[in-house]
This record gives sequence, C-alpha cells and structure tokens, in this order.
Amino acid sequence: MSQEIAVVGMAGRFPGAADLDAYWSNLLAGRITVSRLDREELLAAGVPAARLDDPGYVPVRGTVADPELFDSAFFGIPPREADLMDPQHRLLLQTAWEALESGGLITDAPPGRVGVFAGAGYNYYLQQHVLADPAVLETDGLLSVVLANEKDHLATRIAYRLGLGGPAITVQSACSTSLAAVHLACQSLRTGDCDTALAGGAYLALPQQSGYQYEPKGIMSPDGSCRPFDATANGTVPGSGVGVVALKRAEDARRDGDLVHALISGSAINNDGAAKVGYTAPGVAGQVDVLTRAYAAAGVDPATVGYLEAHGTATEVGDAIELVALHEVFKPGAARCSLGSVKANIGHLSAAAGVAGLIKAVLALRTRRLPPLAGVGRPRAELLDPASPFTVDTAARDWPGTPGTPRRAAVSSFGLGGTNVHVVLTEAPPAEPAPPPAEGPELLVLSARSDDALRTAARRLADHLAERPGLPLRDAAVTGREHRRHFPHRLAVVAGEPAAAARALTRAPRRTALRRPEVVLLFPGQGAEAPGMAAWAYHRFPGYAADLDRGADHVHGLLGVDLRELLLGDDPHGLVHRTDLTQPALALHEYALGRLLLSLGVKPAALIGHSVGEFAAAALAGELTPDEMVRLVAERGALMQRAPEGRMVAVLASEPEVRRLLADFDALDLASFNAPEVVVVSGPVAEIGRLRERLAAEGVQHRPLPAQRAFHSRMMADAATALGATAAGVPARPATVPVVSSVDGSLLPVGGVRPAGYWAGQLRSPVRYQAAVEAVADRARLVLVEVGPGTGLIGSARQIPAVRHAAMVALQRRRADLLDGLGQLWAHGVDLDWPAVRAGAPAARTALPTHPFAATRHWLDGSAPSGPATAPSPTAPSADADGAVDTPLGQVLAIWRTLLGVPDIGADSDFFALGGESLLFIRMISQVQRALDAPIDIAALAGSPTPRAIAAQALEVVAG
Repeated sequence: MSQEIAVVGMAGRFPGAADLDAYWSNLLAGRITVSRLDREELLAAGVPAARLDDPGYVPVRGTVADPELFDSAFFGIPPREADLMDPQHRLLLQTAWEALESGGLITDAPPGRVGVFAGAGYNYYLQQHVLADPAVLETDGLLSVVLANEKDHLATRIAYRLGLGGPAITVQSACSTSLAAVHLACQSLRTGDCDTALAGGAYLALPQQSGYQYEPKGIMSPDGSCRPFDATANGTVPGSGVGVVALKRAEDARRDGDLVHALISGSAINNDGAAKVGYTAPGVAGQVDVLTRAYAAAGVDPATVGYLEAHGTATEVGDAIELVALHEVFKPGAARCSLGSVKANIGHLSAAAGVAGLIKAVLALRTRRLPPLAGVGRPRAELLDPASPFTVDTAARDWPGTPGTPRRAAVSSFGLGGTNVHVVLTEAPPAEPAPPPAEGPELLVLSARSDDALRTAARRLADHLAERPGLPLRDAAVTGREHRRHFPHRLAVVAGEPAAAARALTRAPRRTALRRPEVVLLFPGQGAEAPGMAAWAYHRFPGYAADLDRGADHVHGLLGVDLRELLLGDDPHGLVHRTDLTQPALALHEYALGRLLLSLGVKPAALIGHSVGEFAAAALAGELTPDEMVRLVAERGALMQRAPEGRMVAVLASEPEVRRLLADFDALDLASFNAPEVVVVSGPVAEIGRLRERLAAEGVQHRPLPAQRAFHSRMMADAATALGATAAGVPARPATVPVVSSVDGSLLPVGGVRPAGYWAGQLRSPVRYQAAVEAVADRARLVLVEVGPGTGLIGSARQIPAVRHAAMVALQRRRADLLDGLGQLWAHGVDLDWPAVRAGAPAARTALPTHPFAATRHWLDGSAPSGPATAPSPTAPSADADGAVDTPLGQVLAIWRTLLGVPDIGADSDFFALGGESLLFIRMISQVQRALDAPIDIAALAGSPTPRAIAAQALEVVAG
C-alpha cells in the first residue's frame, strides 16, 4: 500500500490574510504583513506609557483580524460558553470546518472516522480575561472554565462539535506543534485509525495590539524586522495565526475524486535530547537526523527537492545551526534548491508556525511558483558559496520542472525544547484529461445557516466565479451540490457560464427549506404541451429515456406516429397540438417525469392529475401499468379528436357569476374549476362565440383556449361511452400512493381502488382541480410540484386561498431542461439524489468559498453579554411575561440567562436545545436549589428540562 498522504483541504488566517488566497498573494508579492503599531493603539490596548518610552520596546507584531468574533450558534455552543472559551480553540474550530469544507469533505452524510491532531499556544485569554475577574469562577464554576480553556479539550471539542469519529489528540511541542500534528496525523492514517485527518495549530498572543521587549542576545529582533538567512539578521518577530490541513491516504483520495493539492511523501520527528548547549538551544545532530530519516521515509533523494521551507527564525544561532544541518543533508553540487521562511512575512506563529510553512509549500507546489524570501538583502555567507545547494529568491518566479521527476518541497519546524519535525512533499500527480467543456446550463445550489449568511455566501461565490471566467461551471455546480453540507437557508440558480452565474447569484430569491416537506405532484392536462418538451430529460437520464421509448414503441402502431418525433424534435407540422397525439405524448412525458423524480429521491405524499394528467398520476400510483396507461390515453385522445368540433374559454370570475352568465346558454357546460375565479366553459363553437361577446360586453375578463374540441362537456358523451368500454377491460389495481380525484376532490388512499366506470365519467365530468388541491391543503409543510411543461397548474393553485401557505414549484418552467425546477425543489427542502441528477456527467471537485461565519462578539472584557458585532449587545431582561424576578420562575430564568449567556429564554425553553450540556445542567440545578432553597429531582426533568418544570417542582416542595 502506498505510504503517501494527500493534502485534500486547507484553511488558515494569518497576519494580513483572512484566507489562503490573500495569504498566497502576499507571499508571492514578498509582502511583510506584521503590523507596526502606533502609540495610540498601544495605549488603548493597555500598554503602560512608561513601557512605550523604554528604548528596548519594539511596537511590532503579526496580528489576525477580529479574534473576538466567533459564530457560536453555528456550532451549537451557548454564548456564555463561547465567552469563556480560549479564542485559540475557537479559531481552530472554525478553521477545522473550513479545511474540511474546502475539500468537499463535510456533507449531509456522517463524516466518519476523521481524526483531529492540533495544538495551541499559551492561553493569554485565561490569564488576562477569564481569571482576571473573580466573579467568573463564582458564577460559572471552575469546571466550566477548565473545559473552555484547558488544552486537553482542544482536539476533542473539535471532534465533538463537528461529529468526527477518529482519534482526537492535542499535540504540544512548542514551535513545532502544528507540524508535529501533521506527522502524527499521517501516522494515524497509515495505521488505519482514521480515514481522514485534520492537523494544525493556533497561536494568539494577547493583547494583540502590543509589541515586545527586546533583550540583548535574546531571540527577538531589536528593530521589528525578521530577516531569515540574511547577513544582517538579528532576531525574530512574534505573530498570531491559525492553520489546518485535511489529509487522506493518497489512494483513497484518488478513489474518491478528491481535490489533491500535494502529497506528503514522508516525514520524521525526533528530539535533540541533551546534545546541545541548553534546553532552548537548537541542535545540529537532531536536525540532521530528522531530515535524514524524513527523506528515507519518503524514499526521496534530497537533491530532488526544489523548495525548502525552513524553520528560519532569523536568530544568529538558529539560522547558523539550521544551515549547517541542511548542508550536511543536501550535498554540494546538487541542483539548486530555493530556500524560504514564512516568518519573514508574518512573524513567528509559535504553535501555528509549522502549518503556516506547510501550507506555503503546498501552495507553491500547486501553483508551480516559487515565492521569494521576503526582506532579504544580502544572504548569509554560507548561501553565497557557489557550491551551496541552496539559493535565495528575492522575487517570485515560475518553478521549472524536470522531465520524469515531480516537483518536490520540504518543510522544517523545530520546537523550543528540541522537538524537530521535517516533512517531504511531492506535487500532486497530473489530473485526468479534462472532458470537453459541458454544453448547456448548470444548476448551482447554495445554502447557509441563516439568511444573512446566505446573502454573504452568494456574494462570495459570485465574486469567486466572476474572477475565474475559465472555471468549468459544471465542476463548481457538482462541488456545491454533492460535496457541501446543505443548510436550511437556500438558493438555486441556473446559468451557462461563470459570469452569468455570478450575476444570477446576486438576484436569486432566498428560501427557507421546510423540514420534512410533504410533496404533492400535479400533472397538467392538454394545453401544457410543447414541441421537444422531452428532449433534455431524454438525453440526460437513461431511465427517463427508457420509459419514454417503451411507451412510444407500445402505441406506435396504434397511432401511426412515433411520439418521439413530437417529444424530442421541433415538430414542424404542429402535430403535438392534435388531440389524438397530444394526450398520449403529454401523459407519457408526465409519467416518465414522475418516475424520474422518484429515482432522484422525491417521495410524494399524494398525486393530483388535471384531465388527461390524471392518467399519468394513476400509472405512477400503480393503478395502471405504463402500457395500459398510454394505450388508454391514446384511445381517449382518438375518441375526443373524432368528437364534434367545439371550443373552450377560461372565464376569470367566480362559479356563481359564471353560472349567471350562462343562464341563457343551454348548450354550454362548466368544464373545469381551476381556482375561485378561474372557470372554464366548454361547448359548441357558435355558443362559445356568443358567450365571449357577452363577457366582453359586461367587462368580464376571459381567455379562449387553443382546444378544438369541447372537452369535459356533453359533447364528449359518445367518447366517454366508448372509453368506458375499453377501460372496463383493464384490471383494477390498488393505489400505492395516495391519489386525489379531480372529478370530485376525494382522496384515494394507499390500497384504494377506483370505482368502475371512473375513466368514462372523468372524460365527461368537469375537472374540479380546485377541490382536489383543497383536499391536500391540511398539510402544514406542503410543496406543490407541477410535473410537466409550463406553470398552468401552479398559477391556478396560487389563487386558491387554502394553499397559500404552500411552496409551489414548476418542474419544467422553461419547457426545456428541468434544472430550475429541481433547484427550487431542493431550495424548499426536498432532498435530491445529486449524483443521480448529474447522471454520470464527468466533473472534478473544485475549491469554492466556504460557509461565512456570523461576526458575533465573544469576549470577557467587562462589556455587556454577547451580541452581534454590528449592534449593541443585548442585556438580559430583569423580568418578562413568563415571570417576575422575585418569583421561582423568574429566578430560574435569571440563572439560565447567566449560565447560558442567552438573553431570550422563555418558560418553556429546553436547556439542551439552547446548547446546554449535562455538566452545566447539573451546575444549573445546584444554583437553582440554593436560590430557591428546595431540592430538585433531576430524573423527573428528563422529559421536560424547562424553567417552568423546574419552578413547578420547587413550588410543589414549598407547598408540601
């Protein structure tokens, strides 16, 4: 088995870079992104003026933006717990999500055995913010503080909050922490303890707006510049940041179609032991050993490495020893290797330094660009030696390749205390040749946890696509559909190229998905047909094509026409509108569409057919076989075509009003009741003409229908009799799906059988579509889906008051592709089998923007409780409608608000639904018992852990 590990996801936040795109842009430009702070900033951060006046004080630090902001709700963490939590833990949790999401590794399916190996730096927040206020321990308790801040819980909290089932281990080795985490993650993958692994680290020094005190002969720079391997280098600069990589076994990544950024070919870890001058000093022997063993593990000659991301702290001793070790392993005369250190750009990130360097090296391999070593003026003498295998680049350049040999990079990270790590990287193997660009539109879906987040996500994705006009849109579409978790707030757009998709994203309606939606399929009748209406589905979905082929073949001899000529072609002779052909073509198309929806995962709660559409519904419900359905409809269409010529008109008025208007028209019939003020009248040509004159004279809106026969009128009596004779020979079968009759609006349940003579009566009787729709109106999460070309049934349903609460979707709105309809189905909460939607079309996973996190402030600094960063923090109310503060209920509510940090708590709120956990629940009960001086039976609260239930218990005790 291959030992190579694939880097399949990455995320990070570094000084001057909120994401990896900005990070790489800064590195290629050679930007130094540490901040030089002015006096006002430092004083505002609490740095004493006397310290600022000290000549040895250096006002420089690498900072990350907004470390106080955290989306606690996204992870189900109560606000108060988030306030207490070490911000390094919070940064790692969000970045871990982003690393998984960037690789398409976190979807609606359980993540499985995903390991977490991560570490963090010293917890300044605990010292300066949590323990600085004695009231915190008194209110929240020591255990809550420990759980929120102790490093033991860093990796396990990520595993718990993301639902990851692999090993979760906090790794701590000072400066080499995050690269040591990578090494251990690779070992865990190779031994099979996990199938995916997250590895990384975070470091946040507080206050961020502060410099440092320079000490002669120390490791810090006296001038605030970090110049690794420069002849004038004189120390390092501190910085903060976070980075996480997602890893998989290389063969698994290839099998799963993952986006592989680079391969980890091998790595090694050791410790200097006592073979050095002091505990904090580096050791040559240890570095030589770890490099040698890493290349042996990788099976790689160091001479093939083209870029080496060194530890490179810019200290005199550190750089000198590292170069001695490197020259020992990389022999003179070898190909020149570009030497770099990201500390020159962002400072020394302590526990996050190694992963920052690893991500830099991976990006170099992925883009085939060598970044410059920032700030270097004159390299050290060792590097100026022509025999040195190393070179220093002062500007970014293309990374030339060698035929037959992949590009390779390596990364070193050496911890204070002597734990050394070296990782060897190889560029990802070439991707399979890309298929020709897909023709036609693509469906892009996007979701978020909140409406505001969805709006932000749409803007981010739009910008991403607009900046990448060459991005294959199908890759972006499939990545979003199949390789992202889907949240309740959703939108869907259909576009043919990235620029159009970007425009559509900013205009698309945002919807909230229903929980467990109840889907009712609506099958339209004659008048919805269009030439070529089946072409898109026929060429995309083999199952649909098979259903259509079978039906067309079955009635070819009976009709004398191949229905595929109408359904797939342009139909230049207009045959699709001829009743004897329209009806079998439309019913066959609708039945095949219904079957397609079932194959894509749609589970209908009921079916409704309008006129001939009721046959498609019956076939989908199993009452008719497909052959019986298409044969009956072909016979029905032929009989109706042979009926006397007639006309139909839709009158936009109520049924009583239409009946009044028909008082003098004995030959006319009411043919359809589609909505409260949409009634169709049917009858002889001349009589319909006279009716239209009356309607016009009275100012009644109406619309003639294209039908050339008087459907659902007495003029269909002979056709109905003949159809009844044919239908009598078809066995009655029980329905497997509830079907609502459009003859009388009654529900045929599962197992029900239609009465004898139903199809004959259905042809003659008026269509009571409104009644049929009202029969399903009691479903609270109703989704009405028009299964056929056009929007006629949905348009009528929107006018029916009883179903105004329903979501309504036209599956084939444009009478061409189904993408918009499928997208709207999903947006309303209907789960779809996205690989089945793709139908085998080739697509590659691609990087897309990750879910935007809410900017909620969580910081203990004496301010009000947590709230949105853009608005004043809400304060807990002193009383509310559920209980005054001096009542037992009011006291319970006050305790909950304090412990959970949630101001909006009602008497019937569930403690665990608000994010509370078992240990915090016990602490809450303890505080309630002390406050109310009454014992509380915890077991009795199992079914109702609410303030009302707790207060009621206390009152019973007092009363008893």
